[in-house]
Amino acid sequence: MSMSLVMRGALRCNAANLVKSARITPLNAYSTIVANSQRQALVKPLALAKNVTPVSLMSAPCRMASSSSSHTALWTLERFVSAGLLAVIPAAFLAPSQVLDALMAISVVIHTHWGVEAMVVDYLRPQVVGNVVSKGAHAALIVLSVATLGGLFYFIKNDVGLANGIKRFWAIKGKDSSQQN
Repeated sequence: MSMSLVMRGALRCNAANLVKSARITPLNAYSTIVANSQRQALVKPLALAKNVTPVSLMSAPCRMASSSSSHTALWTLERFVSAGLLAVIPAAFLAPSQVLDALMAISVVIHTHWGVEAMVVDYLRPQVVGNVVSKGAHAALIVLSVATLGGLFYFIKNDVGLANGIKRFWAIKGKDSSQQN
């Protein structure tokens, strides 16, 4: 942002604009002689410089956060969920139950959703990829998160549960380990 302001200021304060506005007058005698002798040579470049539009180094305009939403509350909630995962995951493995499995599923899915959403917001901005791709990515993320949560709930309700399922997966031995014994 500051680089953009510096570049805009540099474009506004270029030599042609200073000469036009007659701000540099201390060397009036010498500059008048030089300007008159080179006036014909400068007319074309100055005319071309008037037609050139300034180029911004920023790829997208900076948008300010809306004043109606509280981003600090969401940030705080994200940190509570992240810290809560440190307690929920071991508790679900130590005392497996549908309640702890459901709490673990919700926490993991919402934590993952917020992380991927941050990547979508950062890398798939409407100014870069267009509105359709940006909104499509957000919609696909929501569908994927809801489907994941639904699948985990189905697994918790109709099968062995999330923690027990992970324990059983870890207990699977491959062909190579059974042949070595």
